[in-house]
Amino acid sequence: MALRSLVCRKSLGLASSSSFKLHFRGLQTFSLPDLPYDYGALEPAISGEIMQLHHQKHHQTYVTNYNKAVEQLHHAMEKGDSSAVVKLQSAIKFNGGGHVNHSIFWKNLSPVSERGGESPHGNLGWAIDEHFGSLDALIQKMSTEGAALQGSGWVWFGLDKESKKLVVETTANQDPLVTKGPLVPLLGIDVWEHAYYLQYKNARPDYLKNIWKVMNWKYAGEVYDKEHS
Repeated sequence: MALRSLVCRKSLGLASSSSFKLHFRGLQTFSLPDLPYDYGALEPAISGEIMQLHHQKHHQTYVTNYNKAVEQLHHAMEKGDSSAVVKLQSAIKFNGGGHVNHSIFWKNLSPVSERGGESPHGNLGWAIDEHFGSLDALIQKMSTEGAALQGSGWVWFGLDKESKKLVVETTANQDPLVTKGPLVPLLGIDVWEHAYYLQYKNARPDYLKNIWKVMNWKYAGEVYDKEHS
């Protein structure tokens, strides 16, 4: 993800009378990453209109609101305003999570012409068979859990860094997978309505059926090999 440093001018404390000091050298703001493919490259699984709105409007909004919250946090910390610092945590978590999750999501997708939808090979393919029985069983599990998720959120395929086991998890709203434990996201599917409604209306299961046709298993395999070693 693209980052640029927002350097702070001094170390600050939440309360001058307290022995606890919060030292902080810099805050980081986000910028919207470019997609590695054209907006229409995932059609017919995902329309170009959805991809453009999803990327340019929704993801950009998370970036903008996160950066705004970070600026406000910077000023609150300069003033030693602990109430404001605490109040800003929810905005930072939500919008920062939205940026982190979407940055992964774009990499999880790939046009069919660039191996999108091609089954995983090598270590990840063997691990999927070991943990889930087959790729079809994993896809069914993720699709079922994604369809059943109430409200908005994400369904994830990840690696537990401690046990080295593959897991399927869901998170609400824009919570990243890391909020569920020491888990590394290999694939994440956005099940917010903005990810599919223009094309699939309220038929989330149809969206979850078709998105596998453009899933980038090559990327997932590379992350697995790096994190599993």
